[in-house]
Amino acid sequence: MATHPPYPALHDGQSESDLEFERFEYLASPRMSVHRHASETEMGVSEIDGMTVHTQDPQTDTETKRPGFDWSGSWAWEIGSVTLAVVGLVLLVAFLVKINNTPYATWQYTASPNTVVSIIVTITKAAVLVSVSSCLGQLKWNLFQNPAPLYNMQVIDQASRGPWGSLEVLLRGIFGSKTGSLTYVGASLTVLALGVDPFAQQILTFPSRTVAALNATAFAQTSQQWYPIGDSEASDVFLELQPTLLTPIMSGLLQTHSPLEPQCNASSCEFPEFVALGMCSKCEDVTSRTNQKCQVPEYSAFWDDAHPAFRETPMNCSYQSPNNFSFDFDGFKSMEYGHDNNVTFHMFHWSSRPRESDPTFDIQTPIVSLIEVDYTNPVIYTLSNATAPPAKPLVTECAVYFCERRYSASSYLPGTRNSRPMHVVDTQQLITTDAPEESPFYSRPDPVHFAPPNGSATLSKNPSYNIDHQTFSSFEPTMMSIFNSTAVFSGNVSTSDVLNLATILRKGNLSQLLDSMSTSVTDALRANPHGNKIPGKAFRVETFIHVRWPWIILPVIVTLGSIALLLGTAIGSKHRKAVLWKCTVLPLLSSHLHTTPENEIASVRSVDGMTDKSKKMRAVMVQDEGPLTFREK
Repeated sequence: MATHPPYPALHDGQSESDLEFERFEYLASPRMSVHRHASETEMGVSEIDGMTVHTQDPQTDTETKRPGFDWSGSWAWEIGSVTLAVVGLVLLVAFLVKINNTPYATWQYTASPNTVVSIIVTITKAAVLVSVSSCLGQLKWNLFQNPAPLYNMQVIDQASRGPWGSLEVLLRGIFGSKTGSLTYVGASLTVLALGVDPFAQQILTFPSRTVAALNATAFAQTSQQWYPIGDSEASDVFLELQPTLLTPIMSGLLQTHSPLEPQCNASSCEFPEFVALGMCSKCEDVTSRTNQKCQVPEYSAFWDDAHPAFRETPMNCSYQSPNNFSFDFDGFKSMEYGHDNNVTFHMFHWSSRPRESDPTFDIQTPIVSLIEVDYTNPVIYTLSNATAPPAKPLVTECAVYFCERRYSASSYLPGTRNSRPMHVVDTQQLITTDAPEESPFYSRPDPVHFAPPNGSATLSKNPSYNIDHQTFSSFEPTMMSIFNSTAVFSGNVSTSDVLNLATILRKGNLSQLLDSMSTSVTDALRANPHGNKIPGKAFRVETFIHVRWPWIILPVIVTLGSIALLLGTAIGSKHRKAVLWKCTVLPLLSSHLHTTPENEIASVRSVDGMTDKSKKMRAVMVQDEGPLTFREK
């Protein structure tokens, strides 16, 4: 196989040195290739001045290797990073939408929702900073397409490496230094990226809320009727109240009664309005409306040692209350003489006097009505009022009667001592429509029915109220026995010597005692097995995940800002036909800096000195076939 000379023949007029230069260029040319695997029979060998040159067969075409894609010299990595940032932002929004307002108990993963948010935001921020850093790195090259202070090369390069340099760019922009609007955008995004993580920690909160509790118990008890429960409720004495009702009467008067609580095994329960058969009481202070008639006694041993004027004192008095209770006092129990002819009288009397169901106030058929007379305050006489009648005793009239009680809709918190779930908002008296005959041995199997007086409508939608005859007939004698009490004592006798109801009734506020008794008996009537259950709504407190959407604004701004910065930088670089050096420093190592003699910077060996000179110099980047050159302008 013939071989070809590896270099052109020597032309006329060419020196040997020129020939050697051409030979060097020819040998170094990439068009010259040597196939290592070709057989020696297909190769020609030539020797020129001791050099052996292998030549390829002329029939074999030389192939030029096609260069690969310049990844670093393009925007491919930056486009990929902003794409990753957008994907991360979309995933973040989708994740937040999915978990927003969901119970925290349904989160079954090891990592908490805040951890997931932090991971997504961290990846997104890292992807954003890749693009922003590259854009800032490229902007420093674009800036020097036109004359600019040489120091700006350092400033923008520092901005591409972190927030401190970016903050310097922003501060210099405030004081008049111009590094380009895109540079300010990039520096701002770098600084704002510092707040992305704190903002991400504020996106999720975990407040508590009240939700319906499934399969929970919630009901209040009510009843519009009462019947004894078999023989166990029968009293050993005829017409005596059953223990299940006598006990509430006593616990109410002793004020040891615990209110009937609804059944609720959830965090809280709500109950609607309802009406129940119950007992009510009403008391009024009628002292001022009680009529008093007093007379002078014919003789009294009290006046033997007293001033004669006191013999005309009207000590014998009779009283009549507004509801026709009558009682008399025929004299005082003791008398004390004081200085200046003052006399103090003491009655030492307290009594509670019941009577059968006569109308009292506006109550037409009370179970029992009673009057409380309290004459325990001393009466002081002087010569100036010796003939005046004595002060009236304190007189209180009360009535206890059957009624219907309307309870308001309420909320109940189990275990809360101050919670009063069942609050009475209205009452209405009830009268019997078929009362039994007046006989102590009268008993019938059918119940006693009640209705509002004067044909008024009941508070309940169900107008039926009834109690068995035995219980109804037992209430009146029991009440008469309890409230028929009198105490006559001297001031030196301790009330703890004898424990009786007189001690309890006179030491307390009778109106409050009767109200407590009425509530206690009503609760007993409501809780009877023949009653009804008022269903309520049960609620529980759960922790849920709440998204505070305003806190996602900063990650969105940084991500969208990075996209805008990349587009602006790419378009500006293409318009200037600038090489995409970006953050690489190798071009600076191979570049030349041409300055005037007075601004010679290469020999400066202090940072401050070089910084001062670079701030004074304006340079422009020259890109030609030679090395990269910065020339002072």
